[in-house]
Parts: sequence; structure tokens; C-alpha cells
Amino acid sequence: MEVWCVESDNFTNTDLNFYDCGEEVCSSGYFFGPVARNHFIIHFILSGKGTFRCGKKLYALEAGDAFVICPDHIAYYEADIDDPWHYLWVGFNGVKAPKIIHSAGLSYDNPIFHYDTDNFFKDSIQKMASFTKLSLETDLSRLSYLYLFLSKLIEIAPKSNTISIYESNIERYVISAVDYIEVNFYGNISVNSLADYIGISRKYLCTIFKNALGQTPIEYIIKTRMENACHFLTNHDLSIAEVATSVGYSDQFVFSKQFKKIIGQCPSYYRSNHH
Repeated sequence: MEVWCVESDNFTNTDLNFYDCGEEVCSSGYFFGPVARNHFIIHFILSGKGTFRCGKKLYALEAGDAFVICPDHIAYYEADIDDPWHYLWVGFNGVKAPKIIHSAGLSYDNPIFHYDTDNFFKDSIQKMASFTKLSLETDLSRLSYLYLFLSKLIEIAPKSNTISIYESNIERYVISAVDYIEVNFYGNISVNSLADYIGISRKYLCTIFKNALGQTPIEYIIKTRMENACHFLTNHDLSIAEVATSVGYSDQFVFSKQFKKIIGQCPSYYRSNHH
């Protein structure tokens, strides 16, 4: 079985995040799952046959077909024994990902589409995979092709699909939460204060935030703080204690412990290796 995969670096774009992409030439009867993911994955079949199970529905698929795995839903797929499939895949998430998938006429209940007009989807995924260097430049390049890929998906979808007010509100709530965190990460911010600011319950905020971004609000707060701490640590005029205070930690020990947990290095070691 031949397989290659390209994963994203740490670059995060709130609207749309590239996770990974790859290509697999499956062996006879190869299967994956049942498993749930925290992001969307689109598999595009180049050749061969197989089956995809989503909930209680079973789909027999072949070249030109594609299937979407939605976040937090159990999925299972298996290559045909006599003619195993060869497919490409791309994984992504973000605040606008559910809206994009909906606009393309796709969902947990309708996870299949077919396209055999040209090699657009194949070329797009292979182009994403061609950017292998870990840098902001390559992350942005991959993301640009992901936007083109999803734009095409919407273009070929039935034109009757519309976004409900409910879904638009969810997007607005999550974007408001992210914006608030990005501006106030250095303060005494909590999930409760975040929910109060937006005007929704804590439980509802946690649910829609996790569905949109694949992480809880508190995880996003900590991640934002650590990303900014990495930036501040490159400024040698700031002490570790001052960096801790700048990202919302009054206790340097607590900050250092959290930094090592998230980044994998203690602040002083990170500083010595990032000038």
C-alpha cells in the first residue's frame, strides 16, 4: 500500500484551517475506522472501488466519487477486495468550514458528490501537498489552494442551498469569541466571562466553539497565550516574569509549567534557541 501525507505547521487561520492532505493506493480490503475526527475530511477517489459507512447508511463508491467525513461523527470506509481504490484526501476545519460544506450541498446526511469533468480536485490536493517546507509562506500557499478547492466545490453544487439564520448566528458567535480572546488574552479572561460578553450560555458556547474549531474555548485561550508568549520571548529585554504577566499569568511558575506543556520546552530554553 502506497501512501504519502503532508501535515500543517502551527499556523492557525480562524476562518479556515488546513490540517493535512495525502494520497493512498490501498491494498485489497484495506479499511479505516470506525473512528470520529475533530475536523472535516474529503476523500476523492481516483480509481478503484470501495464502501463508505456514515451512520446507518452504506455507500458504494468508485472513481470520480468523493465522500465527506464530518467532525465528531463515526465513519468507516473499506477498499474493494478485487479492485481497491486509490484516493486523495484533504482535512480542514475553522469557523467558516461548516458554512462552506453546507453551501456545497454536503452534510452528515448527504456526504457524497461526484465530479469527473477534469482533474481540478486531484491537481488542487497534489498542489497543496507540494508545499512541504514548514513555514508561514508554505502554510499560506496550501491554504490558498484549499480555498480554491472549496470554491470549486460550491461552484458545482446545486444552487438551491442557502445558509440558515441559525448557522449564521453560530458563525457570528464563534468569531466574536475568537476576536475577544485575541484582544484580551493578557487579562483575567474565563469561559464564563467570554459567554457573558457574547450573550449566550457557557455550555452553548463550548459546544459551538468545539464544533467550529476542534478545541474548547479554554484550549484556544491557552494556545493564544502561548503563541504570544513565544513572540515575547524573542524580546530579550523582557524577563520571563514579564512575559508571563504579558500573557495573563501572575505566577511565573504556573506560566512556565503551561508553556512547557503546550510548546514542549521551558521558556528559558525556548528563548535560548529563538533569537
